[in-house]
Amino acid sequence: MTDQHCPGFEANKSITEVTVKCPECGQKKEIFSDEMDKKVTCSSCGKAFDPMQNKVE
Repeated sequence: MTDQHCPGFEANKSITEVTVKCPECGQKKEIFSDEMDKKVTCSSCGKAFDPMQNKVE
């Protein structure tokens, strides 16, 4: 058995899950922390929103 990991493992091991809430319909969605700077589309109503302003604490 070796201690090898797939390429990119070190860069991605600090990524966490973040819960955001759609401002239109209230549906919660989990995204990865490296996606916080991108628009998120709600899977329920289809509205695109800014996850930084809609993070669930």
